[in-house]
Amino acid sequence: MKKTERIRLIKADRLIRLVTELARQANFEFPKPLVHLLDRAIVREESAEAKQALSAILTNIRLAQRLPLPLCQDTGLVEVFLEIGHRVRLDLGGGQDLETVINRGVSRAYREYYLRASAVDPLSRENTGDNTPAVVHTRIVAGRGLVIRMLIKGFGSENMGRIQALSPGASPEEIVEKVVQAVAEAGANPCPPVIIGCGLGGTMEQAALAAREALLEPEELLRPNPDRQLRAMEKEILRRVNRLGIGPAGMGGRTTALAARIEKRPTHIAGLPLAVNISCWALRTARAEI
Repeated sequence: MKKTERIRLIKADRLIRLVTELARQANFEFPKPLVHLLDRAIVREESAEAKQALSAILTNIRLAQRLPLPLCQDTGLVEVFLEIGHRVRLDLGGGQDLETVINRGVSRAYREYYLRASAVDPLSRENTGDNTPAVVHTRIVAGRGLVIRMLIKGFGSENMGRIQALSPGASPEEIVEKVVQAVAEAGANPCPPVIIGCGLGGTMEQAALAAREALLEPEELLRPNPDRQLRAMEKEILRRVNRLGIGPAGMGGRTTALAARIEKRPTHIAGLPLAVNISCWALRTARAEI
């Protein structure tokens, strides 16, 4: 007889502390894989202005962690991706729901670390005061673990994203062209060098979510995509984007983008949604597992 796996209890206070710490990490500590990409870019650059812009970014990263100060004055909106094991029981306490608990952690971080509150009502533009609510995505998975991944994104780059319905017969070349066009039209607005996340297929909202998830794990940006066709498309996107000449901070040069990643989802026979998620150089992510 198979032994039943024990239920694991995780309390609200632990989640709140963890979310607070992840928000701190994401705002103050830059992912090492992206430092590696910036170091590589500054060696490759020929333009003095581009080298100077990249050098300023690297100095900013070092100072942010040492002082400490936020990596960027736009401390973004917080997006949380939860994977909760099916053998996990969340003791949220006091009739709270999961999103309330997550928002308590976000609120604590933005108040304790004096991070700018940027969340407002879409019509009145009244500020919520503590950068909540966060955007929370939850998925139930097998096991007794809980994974929290956080993405913090400012709106200089967020405003440059796009989603569109392509012809279901669009070729890989046409898809690549749409992505390159999005970056070209964004110009210097998203604070290049950018990181490009693409969601291909699914429904409109699935494509947008996949484009987000493409940028959640910075170390994956250093590894080849296991899908050979997507790998070739990513390589071509990066090659063509870096020939646009926008360059770091829009100063010209060979480094308009540091990386490109595509996530795909099965879609309908009559459709092909494409979402392009452009991140500024300050791709702020954090991850924890309990």
